[in-house]
Amino acid sequence: MTAFDIDHDGYLELNEQLYMYVRQLGDILTNLNASLKNIEVATQGKATPVWQEAQTTWTGTYTDMETKLNAQSLGSINAQEIFGEGDLRGQGIMLG
Repeated sequence: MTAFDIDHDGYLELNEQLYMYVRQLGDILTNLNASLKNIEVATQGKATPVWQEAQTTWTGTYTDMETKLNAQSLGSINAQEIFGEGDLRGQGIMLG
């Protein structure tokens, strides 16, 4: 035996799906953010008094969502890597 890697109930595949969905959601949020930023231009500045507060709130929320989404998905990938390192250490112990 030269390789020792436990599947951990499909954790690798789960992380691949998670990463794919995080990217898709990030694309959707980026497109939504770009569209919302254009409201002032589309209304020729007439919506600025009404829209300004909502735009500021959205920008803060968007930034927070993006940060948390990336951090959580990276946390799951890091956990998978820790499992892999543990597998390799277990292999070293078993093989002497």
